Amino acid sequence: MVTVNSNNSSNGTGSNSTQLVETVSIDYDDFNDAFLTCATCLCVYDGVERAPKLLPCSHTVCVHCLTRIAAAANNRRTAQDLNNGRGNSSQSSQQQQESQQQRQTFRCPICRELIVVPQNGGVTALPPSFLVNQLLDLISTHRRRTLIPTCCGGGVLSSHINQELLYCETCDQVFCSICTKHETAISESTIISSKSPPLVHTIIPVSVAMKRTSEIMLYKANECVSKLNYSRDGVCAELERLDTARNECLSTLDDTFNDLMNILEVRKQQLQQQINKACDAKNRILTQQLSAIDIEKNKVMDECGNVHQLLDVQSINQRIQILNDRLQKPTGGIEEPRENAFIALDLDVTAIKNVVNNAIEQMGRVRTTTTCPGNCTLNVAESNEENLLIPRLVDTRVATLIAVDYDGNRRNLGGDPVTLKLIGPLDDTQQERTANNSGHQYHENNTSDGVRIIDHKNGQYTIRLRLSICGRYRLHIYVLGRPVACNGSTGHIDFSIIKNIDPICQYSKGPSMQQPVAIAVDHHSTRVYVLDTGNCRIRVLDTHLNYICDIQNIEALRGRSSTGIGLLSDETLVTVNWRTNIVTQMTLGGETVKSWTHSNMVEPMCVVVDRTYDHVLIGDSSCNIHAFKATTGQHLFTINNKKSNGKSAECVGTFMAIGPDSQIIVISGVTTTGCRCLDIYSCKGTYERSITVMTTTDKSTHPYSSLATCNNFILATRRHYNSYVIDLIDMETEKLINTVDSNGCKLRRPAGMVAFSEVQDSVIDDSQQCSSYYLLVTDVAADSIKKYQFF
Repeated sequence: MVTVNSNNSSNGTGSNSTQLVETVSIDYDDFNDAFLTCATCLCVYDGVERAPKLLPCSHTVCVHCLTRIAAAANNRRTAQDLNNGRGNSSQSSQQQQESQQQRQTFRCPICRELIVVPQNGGVTALPPSFLVNQLLDLISTHRRRTLIPTCCGGGVLSSHINQELLYCETCDQVFCSICTKHETAISESTIISSKSPPLVHTIIPVSVAMKRTSEIMLYKANECVSKLNYSRDGVCAELERLDTARNECLSTLDDTFNDLMNILEVRKQQLQQQINKACDAKNRILTQQLSAIDIEKNKVMDECGNVHQLLDVQSINQRIQILNDRLQKPTGGIEEPRENAFIALDLDVTAIKNVVNNAIEQMGRVRTTTTCPGNCTLNVAESNEENLLIPRLVDTRVATLIAVDYDGNRRNLGGDPVTLKLIGPLDDTQQERTANNSGHQYHENNTSDGVRIIDHKNGQYTIRLRLSICGRYRLHIYVLGRPVACNGSTGHIDFSIIKNIDPICQYSKGPSMQQPVAIAVDHHSTRVYVLDTGNCRIRVLDTHLNYICDIQNIEALRGRSSTGIGLLSDETLVTVNWRTNIVTQMTLGGETVKSWTHSNMVEPMCVVVDRTYDHVLIGDSSCNIHAFKATTGQHLFTINNKKSNGKSAECVGTFMAIGPDSQIIVISGVTTTGCRCLDIYSCKGTYERSITVMTTTDKSTHPYSSLATCNNFILATRRHYNSYVIDLIDMETEKLINTVDSNGCKLRRPAGMVAFSEVQDSVIDDSQQCSSYYLLVTDVAADSIKKYQFF
């Protein structure tokens, strides 16, 4: 059957068009004999035993005939070779093999062309005749046409009773082209707007439509079967994992109770040893007493054994007297047993049973979960331009996983096996790091690198990471060994580690400030105290830089010349005024507690408080540091940093800080190209050592201007081109770890700095708590305060 496409436009409206597929009939028997019959055996190709094979000469022969022809040719040539080579025993096996390969040929039964049989597979390896196979499919479709209903609208006497029905794909209708004018019927019953596009009708024979729909149905059925097979494989895999988990639990249970039995057995052996030891001691004493009794008995028998040999009565009486004396006097304590046979085992069985029962009942529990990985939700942090940007070495929350059960309800318990796989950096050699919610982490790079899962014990899991290598990364999340979909259907989180660290927030919601030169933080009340010098006040904020209140003290802050502030205790502050050279201690309400000064101070610029030793350290414009006793104001010592060459105009900033062990860290004025120094003194002002910080990207000679410390970290600001950056230095290794810089919010002139840490993601298990480190910086040029997270 041959199909011919023809487009016929409907007359009248001009809005409808019909695409008619015409068919031409061909005699089935002639077509079958000419194209679908093997010319050798005259059998119809069937695709299995009589599968059509295409020869290199373009003729088609069934595989059955080709196998027979090739075998006959091979046998014939083998017999001929044996006759020709009879008696020749010198031919090598390799030559015989080559000759055998050359004989794998036969001639086409139609054109007699020589055909080479493929070495691998024989005649079955010859290519199939695709055209014949397609014709077989076409004939199978033709055979199904006998099931297609024909037109019976005209009755028995109708002249088109055998007319094949047509199918309109546009209207999804079956009709007879003689009985019904399909496009006319549609145009009459349908109101078409003048703005509507022309309606095109695609008309095909019902046989073709049935074939197409059958193929579509089979395709959809195969898709459903594939999906069900995938689900079946998943369930089977889960059953295998269930068996494995059961075996692991049973093995752990056996090992645990074997350990307990070993403990009981060890205790039993200890008690047995104690019993045997006590019995042996008693046995040894009693045995020794038996030996003494036997010795004494032998003496008596020896003395009385020769009584018949005595001739006089006096000698016998003497022996009797000796025996009487022995009977009346003690004989060395051998009359009574020196030891007794008492031995007992005191076991408070009732108390022990109660303790053991309570301990056994509390030991172990079988824990399962109803979490469905496919229903779990993953809330990813806000992305920028479809890519999550995370600063380098900053502990960051990447996503939050919410566990959901099979019924769609959120879980209120934790403990699900959540696993992470981190791949990256993708720009370089791909490395994999994995982590699970049991706390184990595996990584190859910096010791501070890692991804971790924090279980909040309420069905919520926080995923945090800290990485040191910049680049693109990909994070996969698995629950119960199955991936959790996120970002639609991608199943992973893409993010980038960047060098720039932008401020988390800035002070901008409260009243404006003027020249904020110093800052202090109270870790207990999470309050921040900013010395607003231009307005002669102390501004109180929270750690999120929200305005709380102001503190006024006219005497201490007058002249707009206060330059340093420190938190002396939970209830008092200390400030310094460079014009009056007065150090003032005040309450949080602004009332002055006491004030003092010293003749050696020259324009005091900054204040640092060492609350461990109750010291107040005042730095003046000559970079000397004066230590005072906070309770009395007594001058203790002065650190004359001769290597510093500071000037009053450059000392707007805290050029000293207190280390983790009360060390006094001072900025040194000695700098070289790309190198900056920090001097470290003891809490008593004795010089200990210096730290040299190397920077590879900055070759300038500008020294550090401000300092802050937090745990073992030192943070120092330095000038970089027309702005400032902050170096993060490890005090133990004396190495530069990171540089805090921002693209969109540069520091113009930092003055006061303070660093602190906060516990993030508080959970029930304290071992899973983590600390994030923050830095507050006052920018005098911008009259602002910026908050950074630096680790």
